[in-house]
Amino acid sequence: MEQILEDLRQRVSERLPRILQDTELALAQVPHDKDPRIEAQRQSSLRSIGGGVQAFTRIFLAQLEASLTSLRPTPRQPEASKHEDGQILTLALLDDDHDNDTILLDNLASRIESRNSLELQLLGHRFGVLAGAPAFEGERLPLGTYAFCHALSEAVDALSLSQQARRQLLFQFERVLVDFYPELLARFNATLVDNGVLPHLRFIPMRVGPAHEATNEASPPASDRFDTASATLPQQALHPPVTATPQQQDGTNFEDLQALLQRRRDLLNKLRPATQGDDRERETLARDEVLGTLQRMRNNATHAATISDYRQIMLAQARQAHGHGVKLSGADTDSFELLEQLLTRLGRETRKSSAGEALMERLSLPLAQLVLRDQAFFTNAAHPARQLLAAISLAGAKWLADDDLDSQWLGLLQRAVSSIQQDTQGACDTFSEANQTLQSGLQAMARKTAMAERRQVEAARGREKMEQARLRASEELARLINGRQLSRFQQSLLDQAWTDVLSLTYLRSGEDSAAWKELVETGARIIDASTSATPLPPDPVLLERIRSALEQVGYHSDDARAVALQFANGREEGDDTSSRTELLLQLRARARLGEGTGTVTPVALPPRTTAEQIAYERLRALDGPVWVEFCEDPEQPRRRRLIWIGTRSGQALMVNRRGMRAGNDDLDTLARKLAAGKIFLLDDDAPPAETAWATTLGNLRQVDAPFAGTDKEPDHGA
Repeated sequence: MEQILEDLRQRVSERLPRILQDTELALAQVPHDKDPRIEAQRQSSLRSIGGGVQAFTRIFLAQLEASLTSLRPTPRQPEASKHEDGQILTLALLDDDHDNDTILLDNLASRIESRNSLELQLLGHRFGVLAGAPAFEGERLPLGTYAFCHALSEAVDALSLSQQARRQLLFQFERVLVDFYPELLARFNATLVDNGVLPHLRFIPMRVGPAHEATNEASPPASDRFDTASATLPQQALHPPVTATPQQQDGTNFEDLQALLQRRRDLLNKLRPATQGDDRERETLARDEVLGTLQRMRNNATHAATISDYRQIMLAQARQAHGHGVKLSGADTDSFELLEQLLTRLGRETRKSSAGEALMERLSLPLAQLVLRDQAFFTNAAHPARQLLAAISLAGAKWLADDDLDSQWLGLLQRAVSSIQQDTQGACDTFSEANQTLQSGLQAMARKTAMAERRQVEAARGREKMEQARLRASEELARLINGRQLSRFQQSLLDQAWTDVLSLTYLRSGEDSAAWKELVETGARIIDASTSATPLPPDPVLLERIRSALEQVGYHSDDARAVALQFANGREEGDDTSSRTELLLQLRARARLGEGTGTVTPVALPPRTTAEQIAYERLRALDGPVWVEFCEDPEQPRRRRLIWIGTRSGQALMVNRRGMRAGNDDLDTLARKLAAGKIFLLDDDAPPAETAWATTLGNLRQVDAPFAGTDKEPDHGA
């Protein structure tokens, strides 16, 4: 660590002064501001930068060194909260500038992290080895991107800069870090490799191709065939980048959508009673004027329930400004109508009073501004605003469970929406930048989810192997006993202690090994001693073998010797009953090998019906993870990801969107639910926004073309 720190000091110290110099130069080139207060702040910032190089560098390096010293934090006693001590909790208004700086720094850290994800993962694992802890990720990683940004925040606070100067410094810092940080990470990893810390660690992306592409590869064990895809980054993990769905890849352009809308209007006009139309001429509003009116509505914090209401308010204000009736152009009317239909359908797909619904409501007016500027929002599923809306809509999905939400995910979504709200013009670039930052954060979270899923699969395999080992040990002991009667005490000792010994040996060496055969033979001698009519002579070799085997499964040396004496002595009459009882209680109180794995004992169920058997075989035939929707409560459907099935044990591993284990259903139970229509296997896990748009587009296409028989221009006015 000293070697890494010394290298860090040397290389960072060379670049920090350059960052300050570039910031000072950029500020000096800013034209003089007419506002004396702002100009005074700029001059003060220039003086602070010029005289604060040493302090800035010292604080920055001290913060990075602190992130290294916290690699193995000293345990501390939990502190009582202030309100428990009778102190009064105080509230304070948020500092907007500080809050904005925090958002900018988090976004910067996320962007740099996404560009260096491989080296950061390697570094996180190697630091985990040094800390004697799991791999470090994200904000917890010493010398990670968040550590660098935190160090920058602390160092900048010592310079007393204006907000303009702070932003300029942040820009210069990112520009240098983009070029400098990859080299620095590579040096850190190289140093750790040279010192023998995981020298052979590699991350190789695994891609699962079609079945015919794997014919030349060795097939995995039967119990592992299902989860081979779980080693890859999930395509529909926690919050993945949104990709186009088949419904949107059909070449539909905006003119086609306008034609569909016109046919829909024509059909509705045929079905409605004839009414006297309004033939008054109205002035068509220019798009720039429409956008300007919407911007003023945002500046005035105008609120409406729907896009249609916003449109009416906007037309009313424009009519008042012009002094006569006005209308929108055909393209603008169609944009408003398509957005209205999309958001209305989306409202049906989301849960009321959810975090996602609140965030989408804040996007309504900015989206109205966007679709007037860029109709590609409706035709391109990869449009940044579409991706952003899809990611946010996921937080409001009806089938989202409470344990799927976490503060980090919601924080990413809130920061994305806040950055859009800060631009009252609703510019396309604002959506692009917000989406880019959001997707970087979501990709980092998806990587964490993939790692969590792999750990869950490995744990499930371990539980399955443990159960098989215990079953094999129990079978072998039953064979050795062969109907002979043991005392309750001796039977309990065998079930408690020697089953653990045989199970561990089975896991380590298998039943063909010499160690297994030796311990089975030892078990036979224990059973012979326990069922012998006369006490057997003491055998020091047998006693030592039993004691050593028990210590291997975690018994304390004293406990192991006490149990070994009981095993070796068998039915010796001089044994103290109270000491036996005390020993048995002690053994039952200790944790057994493999205990607490969460394995559910299967309940005896009636034979499967034909439909249930078909569902069972369908589940067994799955060759990769799949999303499952539980509809046992139609009002609250829930989605889980089935990532592993143990074909030997019949256990199924379900996880939530964060990769955490959720539910204990086995394969048989899932098959019965599938046959009964209580669960459904999903082809994909499309976010509600994409589902809503696919439904909207499908409804438009269902309009019967023969009913459209008019070329009348629709009335777009108010």
